[in-house]
Amino acid sequence: MAGTRGRAYTLEAVIAVIVILTAVLFALQAVFITPTTSGAVDPGVRDEVRQQASDILVVSAQNATFSLSDQVRYWDQSSRTFVGGRNARVGYGSTQPPGMFGVLLNRTFSQRNRLYNVELRYRGRNATRTSDTVPLVYRGTPGEGSVAATTTVTLYDNQTLTGPRASSAELWEYDTNATDNDDGYYPIPNAVEGPVYNVVEIRVTVW
Repeated sequence: MAGTRGRAYTLEAVIAVIVILTAVLFALQAVFITPTTSGAVDPGVRDEVRQQASDILVVSAQNATFSLSDQVRYWDQSSRTFVGGRNARVGYGSTQPPGMFGVLLNRTFSQRNRLYNVELRYRGRNATRTSDTVPLVYRGTPGEGSVAATTTVTLYDNQTLTGPRASSAELWEYDTNATDNDDGYYPIPNAVEGPVYNVVEIRVTVW
């Protein structure tokens, strides 16, 4: 009888150890995929985040009411940054950009404690090989394990700015000299001959 009781206690102890180990392993896995810890550098997590960023770009580019092309041209000439942005150095900074693009970035990343930057890279004047950038959203230096997704938007000479106070002037009429206090300033230049104005790469970096 005593032997049976001893074996029962031993079995209970083994089960208890298994339960504890299982709980510890589960906790470690939960920590591993948390965005603010080492989960950010796990290849599977990085691939998932990169795909999410890519999907956001695709969906936003096709949005009928406020596409990525509209966003690139949503410029405020008086503040010399994007409409509603904080300043030319950080763009929208800690606030989300407007339209579907900003909504998706907020729901997918901000609400899950992830940070992101959005940068616009465009071709230099006269299609030179040099390029320049303007921040749409800048929230800091990307952390370890950051991932990026990109898409391109083609701008045309006969398009206009899309801000609420924008004039009917076409893009080719704007000045890209930021130092002459011209009210007609827009940072992205007319880079090529013909109807195409410039090709802008939109890069989303998440960490």
